[in-house]
Amino acid sequence: MFEGQQTDEKILYTITPHKFALYIAIVKIIFLSVFFYLVLLLIATVVPQAAMILQIGGFILSAAVLIGGLLWNKVSQERAKTYITDRRIIRFEQTTPFFLAKRALFWSEGLKTKGYSPNLIYKFLKLGSIIVEPQQATQEDVRVTDVYYYEDLANYIDKILYTVKNKPEEMSAIQPFVPKPRGKRY
Repeated sequence: MFEGQQTDEKILYTITPHKFALYIAIVKIIFLSVFFYLVLLLIATVVPQAAMILQIGGFILSAAVLIGGLLWNKVSQERAKTYITDRRIIRFEQTTPFFLAKRALFWSEGLKTKGYSPNLIYKFLKLGSIIVEPQQATQEDVRVTDVYYYEDLANYIDKILYTVKNKPEEMSAIQPFVPKPRGKRY
């Protein structure tokens, strides 16, 4: 159940960001925090009069970046969800600490789906992004990142788009998506 779910709207699959994306974000935050600390330590060696202040300030700044970054990434990953239903695709994403953005696209407005992996490591892990494009260029597309089995899910969404446009009476027969290897989806 999600905010704004319509009466009798059936959820076929819920997409959550893969944990690997959170691990990558944590590593980036740690590197950024260490970088800030090292830069301020380097400045402290150049300006010995302010060395103590720069060392303390560097520690406080790097600790704040580390703690704030870890909390933000954890909260934003937990709240980022995309629902594929029998009527639409709807994405919820935490854009600021106080604002949850929502983007929906009804299947009747959808044109096509693209699935791609940003790099070789993600492709090896079966991680990627999905873009559902609308028929009209004035509407925004729905982009979902860090999706497990992104290629299969993009094909599944294409199947939904085809069914809605060509055989709408068969839409109720579409089964929920199962994120498992082909041949093991029961």
